[in-house]
Amino acid sequence: MRFSTPFWQGVQAAVVAGLAMCAAPGCKPAAHPANLASKTIVPKVHTFASASNNVSAEYVSVFEQLMPPKGRDPFFPNSHRRDPQPSRESLAGKAPVASELVLKGIVGSRSHRLAVINNVILEVGEEGTARAPGGKVRVKCLEIGEDYAVIKVEGEIQPKRLGLNRKGF
Repeated sequence: MRFSTPFWQGVQAAVVAGLAMCAAPGCKPAAHPANLASKTIVPKVHTFASASNNVSAEYVSVFEQLMPPKGRDPFFPNSHRRDPQPSRESLAGKAPVASELVLKGIVGSRSHRLAVINNVILEVGEEGTARAPGGKVRVKCLEIGEDYAVIKVEGEIQPKRLGLNRKGF
């Protein structure tokens, strides 16, 4: 669709008139400084706002961390993240027991066997850290046989012999 020349001339005239209207308020004569000095400017003060700004120190917001049963998380009411946690001293006092270690398998050839103890693979003479329900245990593999492994647990005096569980085979 093409517009005629008179249309574009009308649009230009409207734009120029709009710009002239916008510039017109800026063309007012400047106010004389004498007129400004004679007027006294009085700031408006709201009595309600000034009275509420003078709050004494006795009204201080305090948010308590209420432990269950007094408080709960309103967004996750079934969450246990605010439950009291056992102290670290009681956890540190409980040493992991070697009876929690399980020989899960023996892999490799007869000349080079590897023992799988709590998902940690060890060969003879190698040390590793095994996870147990009571915590992490440092273990050293001393001997690997056909269906057993002899290990030394850190913190215990005697070596321990772990047998392979053959119930499922």
